[in-house]
Amino acid sequence: MGDEQNRATAVYRFFDKTGRLLYVGIAYDPAERWKYHAAKTRWWKDAVDNTIEWYDTRAEAERAEEVALRYEKPIYNKAGSVTPYQGSTAKRGMKLPRKIQIDDDVWADYEKLCAEKGRAPEEDIEAHVKRSIRVHRAEQRRFERSLKNIAES
Repeated sequence: MGDEQNRATAVYRFFDKTGRLLYVGIAYDPAERWKYHAAKTRWWKDAVDNTIEWYDTRAEAERAEEVALRYEKPIYNKAGSVTPYQGSTAKRGMKLPRKIQIDDDVWADYEKLCAEKGRAPEEDIEAHVKRSIRVHRAEQRRFERSLKNIAES
């Protein structure tokens, strides 16, 4: 373990097309770690840019990562983050992204609101859609029951 701690270690950051910080990570071999992200995380598809900073030791890189997590507040970090992402980052049952048009200023305000709630905009939208469907189905059931009651009277 002693030799591992003295290896050069990278702190990397991934950004989306608007420059928003998605994720901060640490690795001895960033390219190898990125293969994991590409295969297993849902935020990977949004990553369009990255930076890498190299440190002489793992301990130095860990301190740099801790500072980044604390002050830069990446959206999708969980471990070590002062504002841990609460949603799933795993690629489960994902199909091609749906496309909707939303003005940039409205989207920016929405992203801030979601960040305050500690969730990604995509998760918030999905939760809203599911809630709308539940409400609609409940209303539909009430309506069908009232028709049935009228028919029985």
